[in-house]
Amino acid sequence: MLDLSDSASRARQRMAFCSLSFLIVFFLTPGGAIVGNTAMLAFMVTLGVYFHVAWLQSWLISNREHYWEKIEIPSYFLDMPIIGFGLAVAGPYLALVSPLLAVVALVRGMRYGPCMLACHIVAGVLILLLLYVLVPYWSEHPDLLYANLFLLIILPIQFYGVSVKIQANSKSLRQENLTDPLTRSLNRKALDTAIWRMLNAREPFVMSFLDLDNFKVVNDTMGHAVGDKLLRRVSTKLSIRLRADDKVYRLSGDEFVVLSLGIVHEEMAENLGHRIKNAIAEAVAYTCPNLPVSASVGVLVVNSFEDTDLEKLLVRADKLMYLAKKAGKNQVLVEQV
Repeated sequence: MLDLSDSASRARQRMAFCSLSFLIVFFLTPGGAIVGNTAMLAFMVTLGVYFHVAWLQSWLISNREHYWEKIEIPSYFLDMPIIGFGLAVAGPYLALVSPLLAVVALVRGMRYGPCMLACHIVAGVLILLLLYVLVPYWSEHPDLLYANLFLLIILPIQFYGVSVKIQANSKSLRQENLTDPLTRSLNRKALDTAIWRMLNAREPFVMSFLDLDNFKVVNDTMGHAVGDKLLRRVSTKLSIRLRADDKVYRLSGDEFVVLSLGIVHEEMAENLGHRIKNAIAEAVAYTCPNLPVSASVGVLVVNSFEDTDLEKLLVRADKLMYLAKKAGKNQVLVEQV
């Protein structure tokens, strides 16, 4: 899952990079070197285009997250060619910032792991070789080119181990942030994100909202430790008995939600509800077989996306579950949106 605030911050950094590069070239380059210089003008235009690309990225993050997810990683490979083009057409004026190639490779590797690190090193080496072969300024200053080549290779290699650890820790932290600590199922934050994505993608799905009937009896008669054990067992049984693509989320207390794709008919949704109910019956039989604990399930089939949002769907599924309780508990009710 994307960290939107982090992605938005990187988009703003790109815009700042473009603006700073433009100002550096504009103020440090003699006027005559720009006027009539096709390459320099092309560089200025490229910076302008890249600035607007960064602005578009920022807009996609805010308004079209499901599109941004598909292009986020490929978009980062634009940075190296932009820097290389700037060094080619404005070498004397951007030479001081030429270590940006190594910095970008290092930052990408620290952020996205060894594979991204290796790709950026290869891209950086190719850019430096092209500069040496095609651009007179760089072939006349090989010492500067060698220094950049050294930085590009040695810095990332030095931080390779750190990159691996950061990637592993980042993945672990993201997973923990989306996981319920008691049951190890996904939590409310993960549920909100998943529903938000499907609504934006206008992808039909089924939301099964379930609540354990008489769960309080377990805590009152057998203690909270057994109640916690039952909740963990419910999460495990649901994960085992349902399809691999069905995701289990714990909201709070004894309330769970199951999100399912590929189910568009009410009959299929009702069968899903009964599988959920049977999985919970197995968990109860294993943990507290003598107590009258069951599950009421409200299954909401979402095929329409007009005038609906995350909160409306949750409220509707919750009401459907309570209607199942009022119908006598241990019931499955299905409704289509």
